[in-house]
Amino acid sequence: MLLILMMNSMDKPLEITLHVPNIQELLRAPGARYRKRTLNRDAENFIIEESEMISRKGEIKIIIRLAASGTQYKDDIPPAVHQQFSYRRQQAQIKLKHTLHFGWMNLFIAFGLLGVVFSLIQLGTNFIADNQLMKVISESFIILAWVALWRPMELLLYDWYPIKRDIDLFRRLEESIVQVIIDEA
Repeated sequence: MLLILMMNSMDKPLEITLHVPNIQELLRAPGARYRKRTLNRDAENFIIEESEMISRKGEIKIIIRLAASGTQYKDDIPPAVHQQFSYRRQQAQIKLKHTLHFGWMNLFIAFGLLGVVFSLIQLGTNFIADNQLMKVISESFIILAWVALWRPMELLLYDWYPIKRDIDLFRRLEESIVQVIIDEA
């Protein structure tokens, strides 16, 4: 499969051109219309990789140059492309929802642990004489509590963004213009 990426001026859609000599290089099961994942994994990965390299704004146009042997599947290709990226977008949305839910749940647990640790430190300093050992224990508990906050904060501050970027990319690919050209030669 040969892949060519062409970037046009701002008013025209950004184009990705695939030359497909064999329909099996593009579709998993040609003619199967009711499957969620219809594109060949290699073709899907090529489209995603090339789409990631172009501007995040603007319309995407996918041109598929198909060999004459795949003429009967010409009308199946655009819906297959749209369906594939609709499925990927939905999966990414579910992943984002789970990531945020997990992050918030862990954050509340970590804040609870932080409260318990600070309460234990306060109780310890009230009942045990202030010495070096108590300072080491106190500082260790404080470090433990802040480490417990690390992963939830990472999830809520950083981990959601790549998933959101994927959702936006899959939405653009789902809404892309798909043009199939039959190569007679």
